[in-house]
Amino acid sequence: MRSCVLFGCLVLASTAYAQPDDPFDHRFSISAGAFWPEVDTTVKANGTGSFGLIGTTIDLESDLGLADSDTLYTGGMTWNFGRRHSLDLLYFELGRTATKTIDHTINFRGQSYPLQTSIHSLFRTDVARLSYYFAFIADDRQRLTGQFGVHYTKVKADLDAATGSIRAEADSDVPLPVIGLGYQRRLGNSFLFDANVQIFRLEFDDLSGSLNNGSANFYWGPTQHFSIFVGYDYYSMNVDARKEHWNGSFDFRYKGPWAGLVVGFGSRR
Repeated sequence: MRSCVLFGCLVLASTAYAQPDDPFDHRFSISAGAFWPEVDTTVKANGTGSFGLIGTTIDLESDLGLADSDTLYTGGMTWNFGRRHSLDLLYFELGRTATKTIDHTINFRGQSYPLQTSIHSLFRTDVARLSYYFAFIADDRQRLTGQFGVHYTKVKADLDAATGSIRAEADSDVPLPVIGLGYQRRLGNSFLFDANVQIFRLEFDDLSGSLNNGSANFYWGPTQHFSIFVGYDYYSMNVDARKEHWNGSFDFRYKGPWAGLVVGFGSRR
């Protein structure tokens, strides 16, 4: 799942205050970006009831041929509703498909795919995150924020034999709260450096897992209402689920460079 993590609107949720034409001082902003990550995904889905086969741990890139690099698009909005308070909404998704003849038997959600079966596979992740930011330090040159939010992730995996005789699908919705820290430093009037880290650990009933996200970004604001960013992002999620539609686990990691732009409106002061 790519990042997610990740993220242009994070900076504008916590930027410093300066002169009226400050390119990073906005009441409201929207952002769009592209991410070029390396991807690593592992899944396992056990059968249920009369299809109670223990699932095979599948590396989607090496076992089923899904691309280990791709382009991911992100979009977000930020509302700075006070000197120290902000809300940030971010969305990104990644969907990949591939067809490959497998070199070993695979069990997935109660179905068994024999050696030399040609499998068309799909794996898709959708992530939406809502975060609240509070600035412990907020001056004209730097800003330190505490962060609390919720990641809502939808994961879907589909394995379909080319002959159409065997097909299985697993999907899961995973709401995960996260906490984090962010630091921003002004580098002159038109440049800003931003770093963010968010983490989460969960042990609850039919779900356990972890989420880690970190990013470092440089922003250039040539005009009052427009800025451009480049950076690097790491996003990982590991979940063990015991649910009706996914009894097993999934583990995915995205890491790589990303870039985008931010358009802002109004002033938060």
